[in-house]
Amino acid sequence: MQEVVYHSNFEIEETYFWFLSRNEILKKLIKSNTNIEKGDQVIDIGCGTGGFAKVLLNEEYDVTCLDTEELAIEYCQKRGIKNLFHGDLKSYISKSNQKFKAAFMLDVIEHIPDDQDVVNDVYKILEDDGYFIAAVPAFQWLWSKHDEIHMHYRRYNKTNFTKLFKNAGFKVEYVSYFNSFLFLPAVLKRFIDKATKNESNKPVDEVSTTINNIFYKIFKFEKNFLGNFSFPFGLSIILIARK
Repeated sequence: MQEVVYHSNFEIEETYFWFLSRNEILKKLIKSNTNIEKGDQVIDIGCGTGGFAKVLLNEEYDVTCLDTEELAIEYCQKRGIKNLFHGDLKSYISKSNQKFKAAFMLDVIEHIPDDQDVVNDVYKILEDDGYFIAAVPAFQWLWSKHDEIHMHYRRYNKTNFTKLFKNAGFKVEYVSYFNSFLFLPAVLKRFIDKATKNESNKPVDEVSTTINNIFYKIFKFEKNFLGNFSFPFGLSIILIARK
């Protein structure tokens, strides 16, 4: 990602609706769709500035953070996160025999040139019956300036995303689009911005405090459905796979 994204994420991860809602949804899915328990060893691969890792620590999981960017590791340290590895997953595998109950890659796989290779590598670091929980942006036709700023290689649909995990030997236990309730206004805004050549160069769209609170409630409400129901569309995809 561009450096500005790390600075921006560190400043807003604890207040911006998208991060807050996603984290609430993930906490719910961990509790409802897995048997990951407090004290279990988990790894956040491509942890960024550590916003979600901090959530996991607050839930009393034993968290290791991995990121290729030194700036990301520095921000994780500012959050008080202790178990940090600076490097890619192959480097970690070469230096450690650690096995984890769960691995998380949240909006990370789209940044990696060889997505199949990294999914294969995650399989190697999991305990038997361990979980791989991943999220990615959905639908290549939604490609925008936002993807370029975040240095994405691609967006996914459920079919090609699920295939990565099955090819690696995982059992896909749950997959759904999410951020679905805000899908139509977000799509409309992207098309208008493209048509008017008004696409933002900022990492996230700025919203007022009032709109932020409204969007938070709308997006978070999806946690009442996710885990038991799969949405047919959304701005992102969430998947839970098991070794």
